[in-house]
Amino acid sequence: MKIIVTGGSGFVGSNTIPVLEERGYGVLNFDLTEGLDIRNINQLLGAIEPGDKVLHLAAIARFAEADADPLTAWETNVLGTQNVAKACKEKGAERLVYSSTGSVYMPINEEPPITEKFIAKGNSVYGCSKYIGEESIRRENVKHIILRYAHLYGEGKVGHGAIGGFISRMSRGLAPTLYGGKQSNDFTYVKDIALANLIALTTDKPLVFNEVYNIGTGEELTTEDVFNIMAERFNYHKAFERFPVRTVDPLRFMFSVEKAEKLLGFKAKYNFKDGLDDYLKGGSIPGWIDRDGNA
Repeated sequence: MKIIVTGGSGFVGSNTIPVLEERGYGVLNFDLTEGLDIRNINQLLGAIEPGDKVLHLAAIARFAEADADPLTAWETNVLGTQNVAKACKEKGAERLVYSSTGSVYMPINEEPPITEKFIAKGNSVYGCSKYIGEESIRRENVKHIILRYAHLYGEGKVGHGAIGGFISRMSRGLAPTLYGGKQSNDFTYVKDIALANLIALTTDKPLVFNEVYNIGTGEELTTEDVFNIMAERFNYHKAFERFPVRTVDPLRFMFSVEKAEKLLGFKAKYNFKDGLDDYLKGGSIPGWIDRDGNA
């Protein structure tokens, strides 16, 4: 038995595979960088063996990329996910863990905290394609666990997202851009996501399967709160560059994580301040200067 991680060279995969390998699991990185493509079902059928576990991360995972090339987003996020589900079923995979997104809840027409019972459909190319991926897995009737991630940050995500964008612009001497600022989110450290993936891949609790779980901290912070915390951590004392709030950003995004805690046994270890401090300790952030002025 091995664990197959699609998109293992990406942000979440590169943080999850080491966690799996440290615990002695054999891992196959099924990634374009390895010449392996989820859009090619024959490659999937050749890789998956009976009893294998599959963590499906491969996706067009950025709003801008999906908007710019919706056909590739469809081929990857929808048809590729259909291929993964079909191959898992045909080859007898033990389980399929699918990384979905809180973006499937958009537009949010109910009062947060967001539970798994909220209506899901998506209002962006990315969100819609990820939700259709969920439906594809359910239709194939393969044993599965679906994880809907909150807003992620951590090592490997520099240059996009609220936190990655802040770091990228600040390290280049540019003012960080703040879209709105009063909208809130659940900012979740990638090490907690890796933990959730590990639990979903290894749990033997029978009631956890064929369910959807919100994976986040349950902590609600506005983007302005986050930028102020980061400015303090980075000794950044200049003004932010402000723009109007974007339509893809919910005004309030706060996960209920009760189901994941009770059934899956997952509880985030890091709140935002602790996660950011751990991230900074890693020494991988370009342009990082600590409070004493040391590079």
